[in-house]
Amino acid sequence: MKNKIDEIDNKILGLLSDNAQMPYTEIAKKLVISPGTVHARINKMKTLGVIKGATLSLDYSKIGWKMTIFLGIYLRETMLYKQVIKQLKEVNEVVKIHHSTGKYDVFIKMHAKDSIHYRKVYQDSILTINGIKGIESFMSIEESMSRHISFE
Repeated sequence: MKNKIDEIDNKILGLLSDNAQMPYTEIAKKLVISPGTVHARINKMKTLGVIKGATLSLDYSKIGWKMTIFLGIYLRETMLYKQVIKQLKEVNEVVKIHHSTGKYDVFIKMHAKDSIHYRKVYQDSILTINGIKGIESFMSIEESMSRHISFE
């Protein structure tokens, strides 16, 4: 049990997936266990790398970032992957980077305030990265769902 995730751990993950700021005492009440048990199990899952931290879930459009764009990136050479990723991580507007199979070598998600901002980031920060052979971009017109998987 010490290095394995069990049913109680999954229930804790499920509650935290809905509200990462839920107090340990509230989790304990919902699961009918002690707050100390919740604390110990969360520490265990952090140590195992299951829980990597807690983040805010933002609606970017409500704070002036009206565009969400996905970019499928082709690399000139596969061996340039780490170099390209390192440079993409430096672009503040890039929020997710995936090494992918299929058509693209890298797939990223980014946000921009508007089309002018997007064009500037695209032309000045992304297209200038050494190792990128080509890019296809896709603009999201609506996010219909964002969730974690169910742990129950």
